[in-house]
Amino acid sequence: MIKVFTCSLIIFFQFILNVYSNEVKILYKVNDSIITNYDILEEVNYLVSLNKNLTQLNKNQLFSNAEKSLIREIIKKDEINKFYEVNYEEELESEKINIIIKNFGEKIGFKSNQEFQDYLKIKNININDLKKKFVIERFWNQLIFDKYRNLVKIDKNKIENDLEELIKNNSKILSFNLSEIIFLEKNREAIEKRSQEILASIENIGFKDTAVIYSISESSKLGGELGWVNQNQISKKIFLAIKDLEIGEFSKPIIASSGIIFLKVNDKKKIDAQIDKEKEMERLFSFERDRILNEYSIIYFKEIENKAYVEKF
Repeated sequence: MIKVFTCSLIIFFQFILNVYSNEVKILYKVNDSIITNYDILEEVNYLVSLNKNLTQLNKNQLFSNAEKSLIREIIKKDEINKFYEVNYEEELESEKINIIIKNFGEKIGFKSNQEFQDYLKIKNININDLKKKFVIERFWNQLIFDKYRNLVKIDKNKIENDLEELIKNNSKILSFNLSEIIFLEKNREAIEKRSQEILASIENIGFKDTAVIYSISESSKLGGELGWVNQNQISKKIFLAIKDLEIGEFSKPIIASSGIIFLKVNDKKKIDAQIDKEKEMERLFSFERDRILNEYSIIYFKEIENKAYVEKF
């Protein structure tokens, strides 16, 4: 179960609400949409209530993440509307979104959908506002799939051969519980500078909070958490970078097509390599497809973000 606000956060929100209680200010114009100080406050409440990793950030970091979150959401929604006619009110009641909400609640620690919805009420989070965010993410993922699916090339023979070789030579395979920080920079100097910033931040506030601040991946909302990944689900380059890391250690920057990646090993174990080959092939194929599409998603968003009109007031 997610913990309630710490005392310091309660004091912080009371201070902010007192400051802005009598005045609404426009803080940003993003394309044709505006973001007000109240929008930022609501987003901070949403982010902190549903992500315990954010509770240690200071108010400037919290506001910065809320701003980036709202700007990213508007840019994605505007791009979605160029390609699809989305009836958002109808989508709020769709079975797909209800299942997504239920699964999300379970993922962050709630035992039932009702318990999750009761918590949202306590935190003054409108369930439909939460659903809208997931509708945008669902159609964004659909847009990426429609746009890039013909470019996704997966070598099934290689996956099968690698799987057979792994099963043949090992009675056990390694499984890693990972977290990630992904960032993009244009040249070596910028990569080195950002890497040093991230390393300093990890030392100061930890990997999870640093992921929330710096990572451009959607996993940043969960402190960079990826969950359990088997060695046969990752590239040889990634495996070599993390295989000798102890629990709690993180890798050096890894250059990948989606950006520069830091990976932290939260836990690791050996699992039985005697698996259902057909089911494992299906799982590996889906994992590789989703990995490639996620890389395209990151790259495409950076492209449209650079073209978006963002004015700060």
